[in-house]
Amino acid sequence: MPQDVDFHIPLPGRQSPDHARAEDEQLVWPRSLGLIKSEAAAERHLRGGYADLASRFYPHATGADLDLGVDLMSWFFLFDDLFDGPRGENPEDAKSLTDEVAAALDGPLPASASPIAHGFADIWQRTCEGMSPAWCARSARHWRNFFDGYVDEAESRFRNTPYNSAAQYLAMRRHTIGVQPTVDLAERAGRFEVPHRVFDSAVMSGMHQIAIDVNLMLNDIASLEKEEARGEHNNLVMILQREHGWSKSRSISHIRDEVHARLEQFLLLESCLPKVGEIYRLDADERAALERYRMDAVRTVIRGSYDWHRSSGRYDAEFAHDASSQGYLEELGPSVR
Repeated sequence: MPQDVDFHIPLPGRQSPDHARAEDEQLVWPRSLGLIKSEAAAERHLRGGYADLASRFYPHATGADLDLGVDLMSWFFLFDDLFDGPRGENPEDAKSLTDEVAAALDGPLPASASPIAHGFADIWQRTCEGMSPAWCARSARHWRNFFDGYVDEAESRFRNTPYNSAAQYLAMRRHTIGVQPTVDLAERAGRFEVPHRVFDSAVMSGMHQIAIDVNLMLNDIASLEKEEARGEHNNLVMILQREHGWSKSRSISHIRDEVHARLEQFLLLESCLPKVGEIYRLDADERAALERYRMDAVRTVIRGSYDWHRSSGRYDAEFAHDASSQGYLEELGPSVR
């Protein structure tokens, strides 16, 4: 995150008390699946700080529940890196991989499936443990939207038609940023479920979209230097420059103002949740679940993302270009169809 961009996040930072143990053990799972095979790849992965991210997203989780969050964050970024090369510019190849991974939502994968697909299958199996069928169906829907977004991005690159409208870009990016599946896991990590009849209410939907938008805006500013270096054109800063003819600094300032405006709206929506409980006639346990969701899911994914972006090495200028990065991508490439 550029240090000269002042983002005031009016939410307290939190972190799991079990974060040190989780950080020490974070490489066990990706190594067991063959997703990390070398010391160079391990070092690169550790620089990303994904265990730190999970401990901020799920500060209420410890033990195996936190480990699931750490593994999900590891998987997210391992998967995302696979689209930095030719696959991310070929919609057919992108769809082939996303279809292979998404097949885990429908049942067991064949042994011949790629390690990245088996990794997702393991996460999905653990995610659904103890959760209702309705919750799993809701989360699966969010995952399918996430995978579809990667194909849309590849289509844009393949046709060499960068997004020139912030509105169109946001509609796509809201899926590929992966916030909704991340927020879903907060319920699983905390062993609770938001009442299904209120999940799609106007207030809840508004809170979700703000959390998603704030995350993607923070991410696009944090990744700007890296994406400029590799010739990427689909970044909100660049799109605002093309759409309005603004300078880079004005585009960044606009995004900062948009984040502030959304966070003000978020606090307003939060204040409406007691009324939501009345309208939907939630009982005491359901109101408690809604409050946990506010505190341990939506708030933490906003603040946790901000704190992680400021400390993670993933967005250092040299991250995508150092020798370990190249070896890492070559290492993963042949094992993925």
